[in-house]
Amino acid sequence: MLSILIPTYNYPISALVASLHRVLDNFDLAYEIQCLEDGSQLYVEENKAACDSYDHTLHIISEENKGRINSRKRLAQNAKYDWLLFLDADVEISNDDFIKTYSDYFDKSKEAIYGGCSYASEQPETSQLLRWKYGKAYEEVNSSVRNKTPYKSIVSANFLIKKHTFQHIISEIKNEGYGYDVFIGALMKEHKTKVHHIDNPVLHTGLDENSEYLAKVEKSVETNYRLLNEQKINTTQNSLLKLFKSLKRLGMVRIVSGMFNTFRQPIKRHLLGNSPNVKLLQFYKLGYLCAISLDKK
Repeated sequence: MLSILIPTYNYPISALVASLHRVLDNFDLAYEIQCLEDGSQLYVEENKAACDSYDHTLHIISEENKGRINSRKRLAQNAKYDWLLFLDADVEISNDDFIKTYSDYFDKSKEAIYGGCSYASEQPETSQLLRWKYGKAYEEVNSSVRNKTPYKSIVSANFLIKKHTFQHIISEIKNEGYGYDVFIGALMKEHKTKVHHIDNPVLHTGLDENSEYLAKVEKSVETNYRLLNEQKINTTQNSLLKLFKSLKRLGMVRIVSGMFNTFRQPIKRHLLGNSPNVKLLQFYKLGYLCAISLDKK
């Protein structure tokens, strides 16, 4: 009935696997858990021991790091069941009805169910503040809001999807990198995938350091520009790309790029500082997108 799939890279999953079994043991459901080490160098033996200590739990090791897209493709291919629940390794489950809530949608007409994610209420260390603030502001969103633009709020840390739907969508993604959640949302919109958002969040605990997260943001923007330039994102609900298209129509890309290049370093210092403003991060994304669009001409 349910395959729970966890791509893992240098992260401990013992607590996540234990919590999944805790909520599954009191629930009559055919299931499996598969964890794929994507070229990990850390926690491999610890993760293997955790998986081996439970029934219906498989630990797979890939010696080569191939990225999350390929990891998910492989896990889906190996999955026994028709419903796939993808979880990131760096999440926690605190709700005992987590699996039960998802199972309520097995017999409904939806093809993909997004449970959402949450962040700790207490601020983390300053070195992780940017990722936490962005998550609180833009990812910890009630389902009633997410369902207004269902293809926009595609956060891949926690979602349930039919196996054939996932394989159909993911087969159109040929490359690896950050930023593919936007592409997946665009593909789902294009294929009219029946997406529904619910309030069944996981707690995202694996926060990036500020500099690491900002580097990922830049990589994500680069990926989205490439996909847009290749006309692979023809329809999207993503606010950044929609705004960029509007700026192009108005002939304002060069102006925004100029502002970004002028203030980039002060903005970057602020974002990496002890009180980052995530609205400024949104401008950073837009400015960076405008700048690279001109550089690549």
